Amino acid sequence: MTNLADVTESPVVHVRLGPTGLPVGATGSMRIRAPASRVWTVVSDVDSFASRVPMIHRIKRDGDRVTVQLKFKVAFFSVGFEFVADATRDEGRRLELRWVSGEPRAIRLGFEIAPGADPSECVLHVDGSFDVHSLGWLAKYFLKHHPEIEFGIYPGVVLALLDSMRRAAID
Repeated sequence: MTNLADVTESPVVHVRLGPTGLPVGATGSMRIRAPASRVWTVVSDVDSFASRVPMIHRIKRDGDRVTVQLKFKVAFFSVGFEFVADATRDEGRRLELRWVSGEPRAIRLGFEIAPGADPSECVLHVDGSFDVHSLGWLAKYFLKHHPEIEFGIYPGVVLALLDSMRRAAID
């Protein structure tokens, strides 16, 4: 995790590489000008993710189990994926969505809130990982012909989640 003193309102992203030297996940941190309690209200409201996060199309929650439908527009058509995850919480501090089934395989999204030096701000850490190669023929095709894209997928997911939560918390 990033040192809290180093975190600014501009996100800081760290990409994790696997044994083959390719990305397997990313962590991002940013300072948000909102109290930790407000950011927790936003982060813990998983039902509202579909209206806040661009890549999430629909969420269905049954207790601590969520079904997440993702939709990506590619030129003139859309590609959809769906995964089921279990949500675990450390109230007021941490939320994690951990893969149970579906695509992308092995997805894990973690949100952690740390208090800032000032009570009117906090630091949000978002961590994401999944098997990008489980996303079907279209993803495999693009990655085969444009391997550089793989280095942007995980940071892009983390940055989109950070920005979505920040926007919702300060509105």
